Amino acid sequence: MQLSLFDLHCDTACEMLAQHQPLSQNRLAVSLGQAECFSQYIQVMAFWTDRRLDDEAGWQRLLELRENLLADPAVSEGRARICRGCPERGSGVSLLFGLEDARVLNRKQERVAALAEMGIRILTPLWSGETCIGGSHDTRAGLTDFGKAALREAMARGMLADISHASEQSADDIFALAADAGLPVIASHSDAYAVCPVSRNLHLGQIRAVLASGGVVGINLYRRFLTGGDAAAMEDVRRHIEYFLEQGCERALCLGCDMDGAELPAELPSLSALPRLAAYLCGYYPEELVQDIFFENAFRFAQAHL
Repeated sequence: MQLSLFDLHCDTACEMLAQHQPLSQNRLAVSLGQAECFSQYIQVMAFWTDRRLDDEAGWQRLLELRENLLADPAVSEGRARICRGCPERGSGVSLLFGLEDARVLNRKQERVAALAEMGIRILTPLWSGETCIGGSHDTRAGLTDFGKAALREAMARGMLADISHASEQSADDIFALAADAGLPVIASHSDAYAVCPVSRNLHLGQIRAVLASGGVVGINLYRRFLTGGDAAAMEDVRRHIEYFLEQGCERALCLGCDMDGAELPAELPSLSALPRLAAYLCGYYPEELVQDIFFENAFRFAQAHL
């Protein structure tokens, strides 16, 4: 079947800089060469900074990550187009920008405007521990006062909030802020806690809240989020998909593969292996539903909200 892909999260921009790799052909999990199997490919490129860098150094690294991606030959020559909104259908390869771990704001709210100017559209405010933004999945803390103010301004400037990596309390705070702003909330790269009870996965109440907000969920291919262990297979991906479908996520379920940021199943080591997953899923679900998960759900969402 003809397959397109809209992936809500990868860390490829970080690895491009760290390993001095270009976007077109590289030794990473994501490359334009590997994307040639898709009729259309839309990728949210997340900018993440290593926690060994303090918040201020993290801000400088964010700038470096963005500039490195913009200077990549595939981008500068137009083979991969940077978008600030939903690309047109059939427009080839398009990249959207996300920020993962907004601690790099470093309590400087004026930086929220800078994020908007950089073209950041997906804001994943937390990653781990407690930061100036609030508590991550491995804590019980909620958003700080600064975190709430920063999220309010980010939403006002057109950024969409992402609860992946958030603590339960921080997620509740994000839902409340988004409701006040009349905006959806997404979970860009998270799996189901009921299937694999790790703190990064979504509880049933969170899934229902994302759906109620009009948001979407991206299935994460990280082995430990799929099974809790060091091994995972396509059947484990399907088990999470099945659970989300049971909760009514047919029009909200997407992919947020976390490539170049996670240890992937042996059967799905890179972008070019994803058609294998689509074929596997077609053994259980109608092709239309598989197309929705791979592309159409995220595309409809982006058309409406980006």
